[in-house]
Amino acid sequence: MSEDRLELIRSNMMGSSGVEEKVEVNQRHLIDKILARYSAEYVLYRELMQNSDDASSSSVQIMFHSADSAIDSKVPNLAAKCNRITFKNNGMPFRTEDWNRLKRIAEGNPDEQKIGAFGVGFYSLFSVCESPFVFSGSQCMAFYFKGDQLFAKRADVPDTQVNEWTSFLMDLREPMEMPDLDDFAKFLTTSMGFTANLRQITVYFDQHKIFEITKKTAEPRAMVVDPQRLHTVTPKRMFSITGVDMRKLQLDAEKYTPPTMFTPFANLISLSNSKARDSSQNSGLPVEKSSIFLSVITAALSVNVPRDFEKEMERATKKKPPKTTKFQLVYTGKDELDASENNNKIFKDLMPFPHQGRVFIGFPTHQTTGCCSHMAARFIPTVERESIDFADRYISVWNRELLAAGGLLSRLVYDDEMDQIARLYKELVGCTDIVDKSKHDDGIDSAKHMLESRASHALRAFTFHHSTPSPIVGKEHENRFFNSSKVSLQLMTSHGIQSITAARTLPEDSFISRSVTELLDAFVKTVPTLTSSFTRDCKEGLTKLTGFGLLQPLGMGDILKELNTRALNEDEMVACMKWWVECNKKNPSIPSAFIESLDITVKNRFLDAAILNCNGERLLTLSAAKWWVNPKIIPLDVKHPDTTLPFNITKNFVGPDLGSYFGDLKELPVLEWVRFIASKKELEESPVFAEQVLAISSRGYQHSSVSAQSGISSILQSKTCIPTKYGMKLPTEAYFTSVNLFDDLPIVNFKAPRTITDQFLTSLGVRKHVELQMVFDRLVSEGSWSHVELVKYLTSVQTTLSSVELARLKASQIFTKEGEEPRIKEFMKNTGRLGENGKPISEKHKKSIHRRYKASDLYAPTEALRTLNLPLIQWDNRWRQSSEEVKFLEKLGLQTKPVLSDLLQLASPATNNQYLQNKALSYFVDNYTQYSNDYNPSTIDIDFIPCLDGKTYTSPKNCFTNPEVQILGFYALHPDLASVREKLGVLENPNADRLVSAFLQNVGQEYSEVKRIFEYMAGRMGEFSYTHWQKLRQAKFVPVLDKRNENDSTSKPIMLVVEPTQCYFESEESNFHKELFLYVNFGQLANSFLRSCGVKDEPTTIELAAMLVKDPQRFWNLSGGGERYLTVLRQIAGQYYQIKSQRTLLAEMKSTAFLVGLKRSNMSDKLLGDEEKEDRDDFDAEKEDFVQYRLAKASDIFISDDTMGQQIFSPLSAPMEPLLEEFYANLGSSHLSKNIKESYTFRDAIGATARSKAIAEAILERTPIIIYQMMNDNPQRQKELLHDEIYVKRNLKVIQAKELKMLRLFKHTGEKHVQTTTACADRSSFTVYIAGTGEIDFYDVSNALCTLLFARVRFNDAIIVERYLTASLNNLRRKGVPVDRILNIRKNMEKVKAPELTKSQMSPQERISPQEMDEYTKKVMDVFGDCQEGYIRQLLSQQRENHVENVINQLLQDDYPRKQLTKEKIKPDESNVAPPTIQQPKPSESKRATKLLDRIWSPWSKPSPPQPPLETKPVETIQPPEPPKKPKLPKSETTITPNYTENIKQNLKKAIHSCKPYSDQTLFSPPRIDKVVESTDYCDSTSGKNLTYVGNIAGMDFYVNRGINPEDVLEQYGHAMSRFTSISGVLSKVFNLKKSSLHIFYDTEGTTIAFNTNASLFLNLRFYLALHEPESTEDIKLVKSKRKEALIYWFMTICHELAHNFVSEHNSKHEFYMSSFAEVYLEAFIASLASSNTPLIGEQDATVNSSSEN
Repeated sequence: MSEDRLELIRSNMMGSSGVEEKVEVNQRHLIDKILARYSAEYVLYRELMQNSDDASSSSVQIMFHSADSAIDSKVPNLAAKCNRITFKNNGMPFRTEDWNRLKRIAEGNPDEQKIGAFGVGFYSLFSVCESPFVFSGSQCMAFYFKGDQLFAKRADVPDTQVNEWTSFLMDLREPMEMPDLDDFAKFLTTSMGFTANLRQITVYFDQHKIFEITKKTAEPRAMVVDPQRLHTVTPKRMFSITGVDMRKLQLDAEKYTPPTMFTPFANLISLSNSKARDSSQNSGLPVEKSSIFLSVITAALSVNVPRDFEKEMERATKKKPPKTTKFQLVYTGKDELDASENNNKIFKDLMPFPHQGRVFIGFPTHQTTGCCSHMAARFIPTVERESIDFADRYISVWNRELLAAGGLLSRLVYDDEMDQIARLYKELVGCTDIVDKSKHDDGIDSAKHMLESRASHALRAFTFHHSTPSPIVGKEHENRFFNSSKVSLQLMTSHGIQSITAARTLPEDSFISRSVTELLDAFVKTVPTLTSSFTRDCKEGLTKLTGFGLLQPLGMGDILKELNTRALNEDEMVACMKWWVECNKKNPSIPSAFIESLDITVKNRFLDAAILNCNGERLLTLSAAKWWVNPKIIPLDVKHPDTTLPFNITKNFVGPDLGSYFGDLKELPVLEWVRFIASKKELEESPVFAEQVLAISSRGYQHSSVSAQSGISSILQSKTCIPTKYGMKLPTEAYFTSVNLFDDLPIVNFKAPRTITDQFLTSLGVRKHVELQMVFDRLVSEGSWSHVELVKYLTSVQTTLSSVELARLKASQIFTKEGEEPRIKEFMKNTGRLGENGKPISEKHKKSIHRRYKASDLYAPTEALRTLNLPLIQWDNRWRQSSEEVKFLEKLGLQTKPVLSDLLQLASPATNNQYLQNKALSYFVDNYTQYSNDYNPSTIDIDFIPCLDGKTYTSPKNCFTNPEVQILGFYALHPDLASVREKLGVLENPNADRLVSAFLQNVGQEYSEVKRIFEYMAGRMGEFSYTHWQKLRQAKFVPVLDKRNENDSTSKPIMLVVEPTQCYFESEESNFHKELFLYVNFGQLANSFLRSCGVKDEPTTIELAAMLVKDPQRFWNLSGGGERYLTVLRQIAGQYYQIKSQRTLLAEMKSTAFLVGLKRSNMSDKLLGDEEKEDRDDFDAEKEDFVQYRLAKASDIFISDDTMGQQIFSPLSAPMEPLLEEFYANLGSSHLSKNIKESYTFRDAIGATARSKAIAEAILERTPIIIYQMMNDNPQRQKELLHDEIYVKRNLKVIQAKELKMLRLFKHTGEKHVQTTTACADRSSFTVYIAGTGEIDFYDVSNALCTLLFARVRFNDAIIVERYLTASLNNLRRKGVPVDRILNIRKNMEKVKAPELTKSQMSPQERISPQEMDEYTKKVMDVFGDCQEGYIRQLLSQQRENHVENVINQLLQDDYPRKQLTKEKIKPDESNVAPPTIQQPKPSESKRATKLLDRIWSPWSKPSPPQPPLETKPVETIQPPEPPKKPKLPKSETTITPNYTENIKQNLKKAIHSCKPYSDQTLFSPPRIDKVVESTDYCDSTSGKNLTYVGNIAGMDFYVNRGINPEDVLEQYGHAMSRFTSISGVLSKVFNLKKSSLHIFYDTEGTTIAFNTNASLFLNLRFYLALHEPESTEDIKLVKSKRKEALIYWFMTICHELAHNFVSEHNSKHEFYMSSFAEVYLEAFIASLASSNTPLIGEQDATVNSSSEN
């Protein structure tokens, strides 16, 4: 409908056509709803104090009166409940307009300077009382309710009773405790913060004063508002500051402190500090006193609002905006905070620091300010006064402008505080340009610390945070705080208070950054930086300032400015250089942007600007410095080049840092220093100086490079710098002190010879020895000489020997052999005397001549070699292996150990000397490291290793340390040599190749031996490669005892040796596979080896399939058939992708009858008598299908995709599981639909009618939705789609015809079937035929449409299409179907009207009606009467189907809320009334309902309107009469029942509902005998049960004993089974049991009539046949008599078994529950008998209905 049309209708109605009516208001409800908006605590007192402050009150008294107020007690009993509250104030008495306004709701105070705006504050009194009384001046007024309307009565007060107090008297609606004193005192204290007139609040409890708060104010100080520095106008120019003053406040509080057990000790302590606290009032009550100090800054604001804005404000607030107003701010300075007792709980909310303050609108609200200050102004709040109103357009502008004024005032306070600090800083500390930040002065530091704390406190106080609940407050304050000032923000720095533009931040103070900050403070002395304490205290605020870009970190420009200003001393230069190193190392505390700016230009500028003042002697820039000194190489007391940095600086750094970050700065090398010092004359003139230079050069020489060594040598070789005993010499002219063969040599002469190395002197050319030829000439020529002495000398000069000289010594026979006797030689020697004849006299001398050997022919004279009988060198002195002489002999060829091959030969048995053999082996082991490089165990063939028996010797490669290797024929090492096996090269086990070969050669068939071999191999599995495993898998080595023919008495188990892949591991679990395959078990360890070889835990799918195809019947018998056999088929089906590659196996599977087919045998009506047909109707005429399993070929089994065809022809079908159906299809099973040919016939085609048109419209409208959704759910069906919606729209014809019939032909058997239908389709003409009479079944229409749309109609296609055809578009939308997108319907288009459907065709998911909800609730409450009704209704509303059953099952499994039972007195006339139950009373009984029931049922007392009956298809059925209501339990049983809980009837029903279908395919329990305690000679035997599942009949599973053929039972007792299931079905209705929880079984022997297994009930068909099956069905009276007996018998039997749900034993408890079941359900049982026309007592001539319809 257009807007113009609406406007016209309104004009007509307002003109004349409308009827005027008065709008009535329920005042009680209105007040309750207004008070509901006041969610804050103490709202009553807040409103009254606000009114008092508006009335210029200076004092308020709050009095709480208890019931004991008349009793004069010395101590108030705060725990007593109050029944009255009196509130007094000494303000201005009520005027006439005040009295009048008091009676009007929502008419606020018109005074623009008053806070009251909504006129609802007074009505907060109704939150605690019903009839408040007000007394003020000379008048009073009382309020009271009449019904829901509020009335007021005003009267004058006698002059004698008039006083200055305005009083509010509140008689409480119900007694209540006084508010918690601490919290209430805190609330009152906080409320005093911004009151304009209130100065005192006193609280009394009865006659005792328990709390008092007093406010004192000092004279205000005017604050300077400089327009040059500050913007005084808000952004929209609504408010401007005209003046600001600061006033100091003092709040003094006295609070009653109730005594505790620690009070005596507290009194003792308080005596020592009486000034701080008074222990009692004048009344003697103990009190606690405390005070705080505040500063309240008040800004006078002039208000300037436009006229239009003023009108809108007046409309919203009922008052005009004021011309002037005030904005107040509470700021607690550092001094005030320290002086206040702010730890007291009552001051917590008034001094918020360091937390956020609150916005005060007269009194505190929930809104925070964003900073640490409270703020009060004429904000316009929401109705409940707890937050600021930002919703209204104009009020929001007003409030935002006020917030801007608050930010402006905050900036003014901050700047004022900083000016005060700057003045004090100048007086106490002083101001200089250069500030040494590292020095400390106690006096100055104390003042600085005090001022820094004050400045940090101010910045923290005005650091804004996220305000709550509205973030707008904090944002507006913060925005104006920073934008209101025309000058920069001021901060505390190292140079005092400075502008934020001049201040710089240092890295944050942390473990890493502290050193960086200290370094900057050490040399940056002219740039103001933030101190560490200020930075630490104001971290969050400084972070914000940095983020806003107002505060900058110390940058490179600041550093360069500092360095260009002055030269640095050594300490400052060290700090500067350390900082520079941290920058280059990218210290994480230094800003990354700063580090990234350090390019090569900046680095060069830094090195040029950094100037060192070298103790006033010279200035050195870092860019000019080249060297740094290492005092370990070059001492500091010698001269250095001028470009060397002082050691006092460089000692603080490591060399790599100096070289990397300070240009080309390097360590001063010895070569450069020698080159520098060589120019000094003292080197050649002063022996002392020369020795010092040589010592330094010698120390540095050994650490220099070859080229540097060469340079040093070349410089000093030309200098006469070597002091000798014959003066200063060139190096080549001097000799070492060791050359003492001649006395006239110029030997070096040093005072400290150890400081100069021989290597250095040698490099200079100093000579160490004379020529060797001279030595030979002097020593060897004498003939008799000691080779020991010769070795000593040669050793001392060995470094000077050339290679030629060494070769000559090696070839010379110089040495003698130990133990070899010398040869004696006689010779004549001239004595030097002359004989008588004048001839020289000669004497005869003897001379021992030893045989000489080369060094290589002899061995060192050690004890170990001596025991091996080897030739040793003769050595008279002590043989020290580490001496230089021995090393020199080894260089000449002296042997220190025997050759390996000789040594091993000595250790072998070939020596025939056991002692020498052992010594040789011990020597080899002890000196193994000397032979390790040459000793290769794999190539040694000498048998020298002793084996385990101590007699056998073998080579290392044939011996092993693991004694278990002997089981495979290997040698084991002697245990005495186990500790040295690694040295001998003996392995623990053979390698994998040898091991596998030996294993296959030695494995046998003896169990224990084979097990040991397998266990040993299991420990070696990690060494085997893929090749080894393949070899083992293909070898036959597993001995297996074949027990597969164990059941055949003629065959005996035989031992086989098979491959690992041909057997499986045996498990403890019972498994029918054991009788089909070979199983082994050699223990856990051995089995692990066999598993790796290929033995599996169970057969593979291919193996299982092969065995199954080989003998299906045997497999069926062993598996027990049924579900277990199907489980195997599912396993094979899941792995079909493996089987299809096995062509031979696949062919056998296709040709073998091994698949399970389901045969459903329908017990047709012709097999049943008339009595049975009646019973079939009694339990919903269910089809009694008998389902059997049969083994058949795939080609004989059909995949059931046609439910009607399945029901009609009952072929052998595959299980309806997608996995198995696909498997059957792959093996040759065809779909049932392909084997059924359908055709339709009709008599006359009427043509298009109204009915056919409606159907056609529905089809055309819903076809796009159907196609879209079905394609979307299963995209693969796109291939099956024959036509789209466009084709349907163009070609579809819907024609009405008469007598539509469907003809089906089953091609496999040739069977035919004819069925009447309401719709069919003709694909050739694309026509749908519909029936002309009766109601249309939309399932038939959907099936016909699917036939036209799809090439293949699947199982549930028609069901899906029916849902889309019948559901309304709105229902489809609600279920998530994108209807609009599919149909391209726009939102403003008229919705397409769906075809009218009957209620029987509506969606089952529609919401249940109230009538159905009551019915369902009653049914559930019958079972769970103790459950809360609301909870049951909630669960029912969540169900989509089977509401009652689902909710009962859920309550059985889960816990649920139970009713709260209340004890009420029963009136005499109500004593016989049944207790209330959660069910709606019938209309006929509603008049007799008791008052108690009325109260319980008040929410549901209005009966639901009658619902029209649902339309159903016209099928004639016999409806059984509704069973009578079940009786309740007898009252007396509640006291005698064992283990009685709450209600036996409900427990019985719960036991019934807990029954469930048995889920397994088999049932087996071994027989057992339990002795009954009551009788010693009686045994209660429980028979063994060995049943197997056969099929399902009439909704109940059927089992037989394993030894019975199911088909025999069906053939012989088919009719009787039908009658027994009929009886069981009747009884299931009596007990409200699900039929699936009843099971029929048949056995041939035993005494078991029925049994209960896990709440599944089993009934024995055999007992029915023996006791109750009529001999002849022709005798109607006999049939009825037997049926009655059977019903009674099995009724008691089921009661017996249901009792086992409570008690398993047969005892008194079981008897009780059994009888309880019988008593409770007997009435329903009798009613059931009556409804089925069964004679009960005396009805011998009853007639039987001989016909019934299905």
